[in-house]
Amino acid sequence: MNIKYLSDDKGKITGVFIPIEEWERLQKQYNITEKAPADSGAQFQQSLADALKKAKPE
Repeated sequence: MNIKYLSDDKGKITGVFIPIEEWERLQKQYNITEKAPADSGAQFQQSLADALKKAKPE
């Protein structure tokens, strides 16, 4: 997985960029549709946060 972290001028991580192929895989895995608002799935957000913790280099 090729994750890129976005940061502000102080180096604080402010976002994450993932390749579209990975996003499409996550959509299928968590049954996400384009019609759903981005903040509609608390469970998805938690699952994604957990996955990113595992993928983040230490």
